[in-house]
Amino acid sequence: MDFDMPTIRGARRLNSAQREASSAERSSWDAYLPPRANRRGRALCWGIALAVACVLPFLFPGTFGVSVLTQICIALTFALAYNMLLGGTGLLSFGHALYFGIGAYTTAHFLNHFGEAAPLVLVPIVGGIAALAVGAFVALFTVRSGKVIFAMISLAVGQLGFSAATIMTGFSGGDEGIRLDPTRAAGWGIDFGSPVNVYLLIAVWTWCAALAMYALTFTPLGRLMNATRDNPERMEFVGFNPVMIRGLALALSAGFAGIAGALYALGFQVVTIDTLSLAQSTAGMLHAYVGGFTTFFGPAIGAVLITLATAHLSTLTDAWPLYLGVFFVAVTLSWRYGLTVGLADLLRGALKAYRQRGASYVVRCALPAVLGALAACAGFVLLIEMILSLGANMGAPVRLVFVPGVHAADPRSPAAWICAAVLLATGLGLLYWSPRAARQ
Repeated sequence: MDFDMPTIRGARRLNSAQREASSAERSSWDAYLPPRANRRGRALCWGIALAVACVLPFLFPGTFGVSVLTQICIALTFALAYNMLLGGTGLLSFGHALYFGIGAYTTAHFLNHFGEAAPLVLVPIVGGIAALAVGAFVALFTVRSGKVIFAMISLAVGQLGFSAATIMTGFSGGDEGIRLDPTRAAGWGIDFGSPVNVYLLIAVWTWCAALAMYALTFTPLGRLMNATRDNPERMEFVGFNPVMIRGLALALSAGFAGIAGALYALGFQVVTIDTLSLAQSTAGMLHAYVGGFTTFFGPAIGAVLITLATAHLSTLTDAWPLYLGVFFVAVTLSWRYGLTVGLADLLRGALKAYRQRGASYVVRCALPAVLGALAACAGFVLLIEMILSLGANMGAPVRLVFVPGVHAADPRSPAAWICAAVLLATGLGLLYWSPRAARQ
């Protein structure tokens, strides 16, 4: 059979089109995987993070420095576990302290009963498994309703666990708590009587837990969690069960929260009933919202900032919870998606304004806002500290570390109150006027 030239050319074009289609199909599947360059970059960043975490106790030696670093690791793990549920599926939990406390108490009892036979390096797995089992049970009857109902039920379940612990003193230890000795466990030749070695163990577990939670975001389950958060009705329409996905997310989030509780038990060597309190749940929520619950690393940044602020402000003033509360309100009102997203948007806007209108315009817009924020903070802090001084210290002078040249302010002098009021009013006025200056 003879083939004319147009037919042969058409066949060749068809074969080349098929090859291009198959290569396009392969490339479309490859699009679901992170690029190799990004993978190498991410691996390098994770390696640097682990190295920095291991070096920090030698840069900040001493009991206080190691204690603060330990608190940061525990808060970071719990914040990321909390945000796996909040940022991953959109479910707000007020009872996540239940899983944190279960992990801590399980670790304490396990070490007290089987400490000599258990390797301490693997003990946090026990707390994680116990919390995962409790989370899976709670998920059976909490994730079937809407987000508001889930928040209320989680609050009730968390308070139920706290109330049960106050009654079951054999399990919780009452007000004294349960003490444990990590040195009784098999240390594989490592002296865990040293606070630095205990911190290094906690830091490595924090790194492993964070890496596992980060890897989960690239799995099909992580994508389904995000899709369920955005549009559960559409997920159900295409054949996926949103209840099952939310239940898996709650169980996994509870498991990682249990690991954070286990690290708390190893770090402080005592587990009290406060690990089950509502304050522990709100701490995770505070870290997630301040840092940014729409990003993975936002809660980690929030946990680091809040823990450092708490550790240092508590040594300076008794009003540190008030300052943290005002800071939380200011962040949520100014940037609804947290500091990471808000500052990134602010930086992009500043760069765009710099390219379009020059540096003078950026300075004219930013300077009133910065000065206003500093003045408002100084006036507010001065007012609060003078009120505390009148109530608790019988009007003792208040130290002013933020006003150069002035060492103290007398709460019994009207001039100090006038100065504080002027600072606060001027700062608020500049903050109110700065957006209008930016639009001119």
